[in-house]
Amino acid sequence: MELIVYAPFAASALLAVSGPRLAARMPPATGTRLLLTAGLACALTSLLSLALLAATLIGRLPLVAAVGAWSGDRLRHADPVSPLTAKTAILTLATIAIALVWTAARRARALHRARHASARLGPRTGRLAVLDQPAIEAFAVPAGRGQQGRIVVSTGMLRTLNAEERQVLLAHETAHLDHRHHRHRTLAALITAADPLLAPLPAAIHHLTERWADEDAAATVTDRSLTARALARAALAARHDERPSPRSAVLCFGRSDVPGRVRALLAGTPARRPVIVAVLTAALTACLVSAAEAGNDTAHLFGRARHGYHARPLGITAATTHEARHLITVLDHRTDGSR
Repeated sequence: MELIVYAPFAASALLAVSGPRLAARMPPATGTRLLLTAGLACALTSLLSLALLAATLIGRLPLVAAVGAWSGDRLRHADPVSPLTAKTAILTLATIAIALVWTAARRARALHRARHASARLGPRTGRLAVLDQPAIEAFAVPAGRGQQGRIVVSTGMLRTLNAEERQVLLAHETAHLDHRHHRHRTLAALITAADPLLAPLPAAIHHLTERWADEDAAATVTDRSLTARALARAALAARHDERPSPRSAVLCFGRSDVPGRVRALLAGTPARRPVIVAVLTAALTACLVSAAEAGNDTAHLFGRARHGYHARPLGITAATTHEARHLITVLDHRTDGSR
């Protein structure tokens, strides 16, 4: 286990730089799924690499060595990972665990608040709810499993668009609900929390899901120019709206990279890119293989350490006592040095 254990980190950095650009060149539905799959694989293999690096130091503890039935001393001599690297891996894993819990809680809280606010709009008579207010606003609020979400549109938005453009808006928001794009965005946020090297992923997935809904709307009204015009008109009307953007749990119309989305609509239906898919798939496979190889190397390392265990067997109770005595000795030396 030497350089190969760091391969997932290199793959994550490479995906962060090139992944969004490659995904933007293919149909947005394909790009979204492929980018999320690659990001999830990089995050999981990076976590595995961190765990392998941390295990080399944790395995040296007398109590852990006694439970695992291997020699901590032999593991220390055979281990190619420096203690500083292993300690950094342990600290990184602890930080990632906190980030994952915080991100999941924040997303769940935002979704709960959005659904609660949607329920206060009145009894459900369908997907569409109209707000009697001049603000230019339209967004979709996802619902729970087995339920339909809700499309919320202000009267200010309805007055801004003509009848055909309103069809585009409703088709766009319906696509968000039907495809459950809030789950794609939540997964992207969790992947980034697990692998900070993939920081550009949430913004890329946000853009791709908006493009996905744009393409569905264009297919529904069978007019790409009309879809682009409705999107541009809504964005221009909301340009002077000083209110903050809605929470991450809702999916808005005309609020994200409108110029790029309009250009993509006017450029025509995106072509399939089998070469890009093949390249990303090959890179993903190489990342998984490298992680598996690093795991095998670590298993062999602990296997060699287990061969030396019979020379000095140590029970769990004795290991705990030995660990406590070692800690007391270290503290005594530090106390004497400070005097």
